[in-house]
Amino acid sequence: MGLLPLFLRAVARLAACVATRPVTATTATVLFHAGVLPRDPALERLVCDDMLDGAGGSDDCIILHFVVGVMRSLG
Repeated sequence: MGLLPLFLRAVARLAACVATRPVTATTATVLFHAGVLPRDPALERLVCDDMLDGAGGSDDCIILHFVVGVMRSLG
């Protein structure tokens, strides 16, 4: 079986999560939670906290959590 089906499911969930949002909102959300986005009210309005909070009670965007964690560790 392997890990490939789990990875493909996570990628499909990420694609569905990102497809329902504007690219700027996705980018702003990841950068904000990684601590890279400057604290500007105009930019913070683009942040969608429910994207990483698992709207609906599931971890649909686990890959986004991973990207945020990597960015935090590098910064």
